[in-house]
Amino acid sequence: MISNIKRWNKIFLLCLGMAFLINSCIIVKEKAVEDDFVPSVNLSPKPEIPMSETIIWSKKGDITSNIPDGWFFVDLDNKISSDIIATAVNPDYSLSCIFTSIKKQDNLEQVFEKEGLLGLARLSLAKHDKKTAGSVKLIGKYQPVQMGNKNFVRYSFSNSGGALIAYAAVFASSIGEFYEVALIPMEITGKEVPTKEEVDKIFRSILTSIQY
Repeated sequence: MISNIKRWNKIFLLCLGMAFLINSCIIVKEKAVEDDFVPSVNLSPKPEIPMSETIIWSKKGDITSNIPDGWFFVDLDNKISSDIIATAVNPDYSLSCIFTSIKKQDNLEQVFEKEGLLGLARLSLAKHDKKTAGSVKLIGKYQPVQMGNKNFVRYSFSNSGGALIAYAAVFASSIGEFYEVALIPMEITGKEVPTKEEVDKIFRSILTSIQY
């Protein structure tokens, strides 16, 4: 059992590096386009699925989060990026959740001051796009989300022509640090990826558990 877990962890690590998640240079649009986003939505701050009592802490202690019940952390051995806070997967390795700190580089703070979380979301997508040589595409539009007193901007993207759709949300902590949480579908074990409705529910539940 332990050897199987280690084997899947190695496979997962390889896929992680090749797919979405290694940080890269940031490309910035000249200015925001109103058609990029849809109106804000107010969602329930309560999770829709059972969440584990295991808590993720950022390095600065300004954010915490839970992961879905039954999920577990993958030890990346510092082989991916120092910006990744934690990576968790579901039992059949068909979904992974990655918490990432967004470095304050280039003109990120100026963009955030001008455009808020929408600008941060565009920078987040540009980071994924750069690493995949332009193969990442935005699915739909950016959407501001309010959950109680917490605010996010979420979006969906794909680098597989829409066959697999990833979910991401960005937010700013109370001390002005920037973060991204992404939910990535995977096909590394042959297990069926959960339906869009199931993934939506999981992602919303993860967002409800984030505290900052």
